[in-house]
Order: sequence, then C-alpha cells, then structure tokens
Amino acid sequence: MKKILLGIALLLVAFLLVAVFIHNLEFWSAVKWWSLNITTVGFLFIFFPTLKRYEDNGIVKLLFIPGKSYFKIIGVLIFIAILTLYYSISQHLAFGLNEKIKGYYLNRKTIEATATVLGITKISFTLKTSFTQEFMVVEYDTDEGVLRQGLDPKKYGYLRPGQKILILYSKGHSSIFKLE
Repeated sequence: MKKILLGIALLLVAFLLVAVFIHNLEFWSAVKWWSLNITTVGFLFIFFPTLKRYEDNGIVKLLFIPGKSYFKIIGVLIFIAILTLYYSISQHLAFGLNEKIKGYYLNRKTIEATATVLGITKISFTLKTSFTQEFMVVEYDTDEGVLRQGLDPKKYGYLRPGQKILILYSKGHSSIFKLE
C-alpha cells in the first residue's frame, strides 16, 4: 500500500510540475523530461503492486507463467499503452490548469510592455531520442531584467522577427504574459 501511495504522490508531483511551470520557456525542456520520468516511475509504483494484489485473477496469472515470454511481452505492452494514455490525459489536464493559473495572474496586477519578436526556435528534450517543439520567441523588459518567452507558432505564425508587439505581463510573475 505504501508503494501505491508513493506512486500516486509521484503522479501528482509530475502533474503539478507541468501545471505550474510549463508556460516558462526557460524550464520547458526540463519540465517535459522530469514530468515524463516521474510519471513513469510513479506508474511503476502503482502498476506492479496492483498486479501482485490480483495475481489470483486468471488474466493476471497469464502474465506470470514461467517460460511463456509472449504473455510477459503482452503485459509490458499493456503497461506501455496504459502509461501512454495516462500521460496524454494528464498532460492535457495540466496544460488546462496552467492556462487557468495564467488567467488568474493576468486578471490581477499587470504591466504593459513592448516585446520584440525574435523568431521561431526549436527546443528539444531527450529521452532515448530527441524530441523538438517550435516556439515563437518574444523578448521583453521587466523589473527583473530581460525575459524571453515562447508563443505557439501555429497560433502566432503571423508575427515576424523584429516586429514590436504590446503585451501584458503579471507584476508578481513576469514570465506569465499575454498579447494585448
């Protein structure tokens, strides 16, 4: 039971990591990498103790038959499929929560600033292979210094490098911004 609770706690940490930090371009690749790995470990802490608990079940018994490696392969494939489904759903929910958090801070004290569009950049994170995502990078001055943040290039593809745009950023969290 302790392993399952630890697994649930790890899944919650991975979810909150994405929900709180994914909007910040500076942390994007680290958040993606850590959230995927923490989710996988948390899922391992839940999945296998749960299988052990139901080992008398006929379907679960098939996965532990000695010498029947094809059943073990099916078990691994089931684990990967469930993990992938869970990760996709939790990422979608975490992105939604991140949007609500950004909305909360942008409805409070904001500061207007002029941002310069720097262009599209690719940011990668590595598992066994590298995955990249494109961002339209904008740069703006804050009280804390110059910040570079990313926008979705599909949504803001009309912006051109060197273009000046007006943005509003949160006074308390300057990495949270929106185009005006």
